[in-house]
Amino acid sequence: MAQGVAEAERERELSKQALAAHVSALDARVRAELDWKARLRRDGLRYAVIGTAVVTITLTVAVLRSRRRHAEAPPAAVTSLDDVAAQLEEIRQELARRRKEGGPLWQKLAVRAAGAAAASAGAAIAHRALETLGGLEGDAPGEG
Repeated sequence: MAQGVAEAERERELSKQALAAHVSALDARVRAELDWKARLRRDGLRYAVIGTAVVTITLTVAVLRSRRRHAEAPPAAVTSLDDVAAQLEEIRQELARRRKEGGPLWQKLAVRAAGAAAASAGAAIAHRALETLGGLEGDAPGEG
C-alpha cells in the first residue's frame, strides 16, 4: 500500500511539474504579445507603411475635394479704372484673410502627420538596411 501511495505522489508531482511548465510557457507567450516595444520592432515597418498610405490617401482626397470646390471663377469684365481698383482691393482682402487663417486645422494636422509618418518610415527603412548590411550589431548609438 505504501508503494501505491508513493506512486500516486510521484504522478501528482509530475503532473504539477507539467502544469507549471505549461503555465510558464503561456505566461511567456502572453508577455511576448503584450510587449509593445518588441511588437513595434517586429512590425514597425508595416505600421509605418500603412500609416503613410492612409495619410497620403486622406491628403489626396482632401486636396482633390478642395480644388473641386474652389474652381476658377470666370474672369470678370473690367470696364473702368474704378472696377480694376475694386477688384484689386477684393484680392488684397482675400489674400490677407487667407494669410490670417493659414488653412483649416485638419489640413495643418494632416500635413504634419504625413511628414512625421514619412520621417518614421525613412528611419525604419534605414535601420533595417543597416541591420541587413551588418552595420548594426545591437550596439546603442554613442557606445564605443
